[in-house]
Amino acid sequence: DTELVQTVFRSAHTIKGMAGMIGHRRMTDLTHGLENVFDGVRKKSIEISTPLINACLDSVDRLRSLRNEVVTSQSSDVEIEDLVQELKEFVQGRKEEPAPVVAMAAPETAQQVEPETSSSPQPQPQALVPPEPTPLVIEAALKTRNVEIHVLIPTDSIASAARAFQLMMALQELGEIKTMSPTQAQIETASSVSDFEAVLSTSQDFEKVTSSLLQISGLGEVFIDGVLVMSGGEAVSESPKTSKIAPDAQTTASPAQPSAGQPSSAIGRRSTDVPARRGAESSSRSSADTNGRRSTDMTVRTNVERLDNLMNLVGELITDRNHLQQIRSRLEADSRLNGSIEQLSESVTHLGRITDQLQEEVMRIRMLPIGSVFNKFPRMVRDMSQKVGKLIDVVIHGEDTEMDRSMIDEINDPLIHLIRNSVDHGLETPQERVAAGKPERGTVTLTARHEQGRIIITVEDDGRGIDARKLRASAVQKGMITAEEAAALTEEQSIDLMFMAGLSTAQKVTDISGRGVGLDIVNTNIQRVNGSIEVETQLGFGTQFQIVLPLTLAIVPSLLVGVNNATFAIPLVMITETLRLQKSDIKNIYRKPVTLLRGNVLSLLQLSDIFDFSQNQEPGKYLFAVVVHSGKQRVGLIVDSLIGEEEVVVKSLGAFIGDIPGISSAAILGDGKVALIVDVFGLFKLAGI
Repeated sequence: DTELVQTVFRSAHTIKGMAGMIGHRRMTDLTHGLENVFDGVRKKSIEISTPLINACLDSVDRLRSLRNEVVTSQSSDVEIEDLVQELKEFVQGRKEEPAPVVAMAAPETAQQVEPETSSSPQPQPQALVPPEPTPLVIEAALKTRNVEIHVLIPTDSIASAARAFQLMMALQELGEIKTMSPTQAQIETASSVSDFEAVLSTSQDFEKVTSSLLQISGLGEVFIDGVLVMSGGEAVSESPKTSKIAPDAQTTASPAQPSAGQPSSAIGRRSTDVPARRGAESSSRSSADTNGRRSTDMTVRTNVERLDNLMNLVGELITDRNHLQQIRSRLEADSRLNGSIEQLSESVTHLGRITDQLQEEVMRIRMLPIGSVFNKFPRMVRDMSQKVGKLIDVVIHGEDTEMDRSMIDEINDPLIHLIRNSVDHGLETPQERVAAGKPERGTVTLTARHEQGRIIITVEDDGRGIDARKLRASAVQKGMITAEEAAALTEEQSIDLMFMAGLSTAQKVTDISGRGVGLDIVNTNIQRVNGSIEVETQLGFGTQFQIVLPLTLAIVPSLLVGVNNATFAIPLVMITETLRLQKSDIKNIYRKPVTLLRGNVLSLLQLSDIFDFSQNQEPGKYLFAVVVHSGKQRVGLIVDSLIGEEEVVVKSLGAFIGDIPGISSAAILGDGKVALIVDVFGLFKLAGI
């Protein structure tokens, strides 16, 4: 991908220049080595290989540590000499060619980043013959002309060399710098710069050149072809609006050679980085008006704790809104013809609507794209796959799907466990895949999407699938279940055994997995946030884990139910449907209540029995069952009444009360009563399911 190579080349070049200006020698040397490697890749003198990618990724890891030195003002013991030498060997063509590669895929489609290479020696950079210019190249060259740039930087400007460096980078995005004073080498010494001059060969119009330079702060006067476009940091409104840069038919296609001390061709040549240019244009449109003036940045930084406090206040407001709505309902029932009641009703309705909008906006502020979690997995899979000798692509869909920040934190560890499990257990070696008639490269697919107010995340592989027979045998061998119990399990129940703590079918323990920990932690962590996980597997074809999560942990849409005189809240994300049952609809199998639901037997649990409530009222004609799910398992919770749906604000029970089996937290309802929020998975454990 030539555009991607161009992007990373310019990134390395920019970091090198900035590091040189602050005197960070190790960072300068390392990014200089990367810059030379990327330059060789884009000129086709260096072939991409697994060792090359390894060296680049290792360089990025060390650059992060060096960057932290700048952030914390504390030096580290990061050594870069070995890497710098390794990068030099790639440039000099002495690095040995690799074995077959392990690649990682880009989002949305599996792309092999590291093509397999032959063992032929690397061509030397100086042996390259420039290609003949194409008609498009010649046509583009004929449409360019030279533009003179003159910038006066105030003597009291902070980091004037940084301003000059920004000017140079902006001009490189616009075209080719023919001459420049001071030179790049002089700028990188961080010496004070008060006068900047350059001759730019470009096909961009006057407005584009002007707009790009006006984005740089801290400048004094800016002249383009002798026209004053900025003075005192403000755009000059009399700047011409029409293009002053017309095509010059007399300009030759061969660019002039830069003189000694001026930018090299690798830096001065016009960039083909289309995405970077588009980003610059977008920035120009967003931060400058039609006259080229800079506008105020429309974003602000704030502490995460403030967002949490704001969310808590919104939660209190929702509680009061619910209370007002209940008062309105009672007043309307008592005084339907009272005009004051009608006005109060309208005000409460409007307040409820505004509260809903406020809640939605606060939720949006707290939202982060799940790509912040997904995007680190290709690198993780690449490192693990090399350890286990497998060829694996990572495919990502829906990385722009947004989740509440608190949910992002909670889902990170479970996803790591699932992906490690797919790499180590799920996917076969290249030899095994070929023998099974599969492509030698396996695939791990990550997907995220919104669905009915929930977040659905899937982790899927096209590996060997899960052998239910082996799971049953391992559980019996470890004494977790008896042989009779194992024989009575269905395929789905056998697959669910993998979530038992200590169960593993791995033949040997590795540093990736095989110790019998991981999937039980996944299940526990997901249950803790009122989520669920389901498994779909087919032996020989692969496995899919589907995680269903609520949008947020702070405010939970729930179904309020009555049991005796108590009110419980069951999270809607856990509910499949509700049923109205007569006593004759309930049967007993092995002394356990069940009912028939669309031809299938549905187990029933009496909430009053689970929590040991005394029956202080006569049951009505009908009973109600709330069908909840845990994975693929469905159970009906028998309650006395269905009160209705309500968004409840989650409140911790606190250390004084502690953990209560079957109850996750509490909520204050609109009428001031406390409703206990049901922990569905805890109920399943209490009932022995």
